[in-house]
Amino acid sequence: MARPDGPPLLLVGTDYRLAPLELRERVALSPAETEELLVALLARPSIGEAFALSTCNRTEVYLAPRDERDEETAYRELLDLLFLARAPELGQPGRLYVQRNKEAAHHLLSVASGLESMVLGEPEILGQVKQAAGIADQVGAGGPVMQHLLRAAIEAGGRARRETGIASGAVSLGYATVELAKNIFRELEQCRVLILGAGETAKLVARNLLERGARKLTVANRTPERLEAMRRELPTIETLPFDQRVEALAGADLIVVATGAEEPVLTRRDLSAAMAVRGSRPLLVVDLGVPRNVDPGAAKIGNLFLHTIDSLQNLIERNLKRRREEVPKVEELLGRELDRFFSWYKSLDAEPIVAELQRQAEEIRRRELAAAYARFPAETHGDLDRLTRSLVKKILHHPSARLRDAEGENTAARLAIARDLFRLDSRTDPTDGTEE
Repeated sequence: MARPDGPPLLLVGTDYRLAPLELRERVALSPAETEELLVALLARPSIGEAFALSTCNRTEVYLAPRDERDEETAYRELLDLLFLARAPELGQPGRLYVQRNKEAAHHLLSVASGLESMVLGEPEILGQVKQAAGIADQVGAGGPVMQHLLRAAIEAGGRARRETGIASGAVSLGYATVELAKNIFRELEQCRVLILGAGETAKLVARNLLERGARKLTVANRTPERLEAMRRELPTIETLPFDQRVEALAGADLIVVATGAEEPVLTRRDLSAAMAVRGSRPLLVVDLGVPRNVDPGAAKIGNLFLHTIDSLQNLIERNLKRRREEVPKVEELLGRELDRFFSWYKSLDAEPIVAELQRQAEEIRRRELAAAYARFPAETHGDLDRLTRSLVKKILHHPSARLRDAEGENTAARLAIARDLFRLDSRTDPTDGTEE
């Protein structure tokens, strides 16, 4: 009986589009919790393989039921073990997505390629898929279907980033700041950074700068406790009392201001004085405050480049537009990877025939070899055995490969022809044409 076009797969999940953070947090899984869930799922008779992916924006679980008739049971068991157990509100209509078979496989490849991310094309998700695949492998949760699907997803994610522009250009405030800095300074490693503020935006920018190579990064903030907390989170930064910020301006190449102040914390006079002692060195100032934290008049100072949050948002939107234009290229790439995955699955139809063909050939080889031994010296029997094994292997190699290669051909008809040619469906000895 021929296999369906795709493997029996079930996907159940929720993400930033369907559930608020409060619900997503309750079903988020640590690596240890992911292991526990996979082990619990595999203990259910209805579930043959499993894979779980949990990030700040999504938690989703992929299952391969042992049989198509087990799908509903597997679905209910997954709901009871994770989603409804931790967040009963997810049982409300529209809180979970459920996909099956081809749609489930396509979704995983889309996730790994960044098409399903809150920020289109964001780079971290591929690493998270790889990490989750490693956990599934450690507990033995991935059988042949899930292993091949994960390989296809990781390959698709890597190719999408290498062969298209889906991840090009900065699409966050932090990376937009990095992009601006790289337009002015040749190397971030030599760029001296001063950040005013220690809130979430300031931490994001600091982290992005450090990830891209910045080494000399100083942070000033009014609240010592918040400043110390940021230093613990990013131990390579240096800290500075906020009232010493003006003295530090002259030594900085990039200044990022992200405070909650209601009026500018840097005046045109402050920055003019700093520029007077800098010589010809340019200064990039990025004001992420709303209302503005830097006197707008500073934009008129020579060799000082002032950007506000609006100019960064414009840069981000241009980059997002370019990424959106790359989506069709990524979808085409995903289609090719899915075709290969489905071709592999369809090729499993050939495995019983290939095994029977090899068994039949080996049976003939042993029988004919046994009859021939009497005509040859005993010391040559080992060589004869090795020779006939090699001959059978070489003769069956191409037929076996063609039987497994289902792509673009009528697989069922080809397998039927193979059964008839080699007489695999009868008790017939193919060497004499008589019934046994």
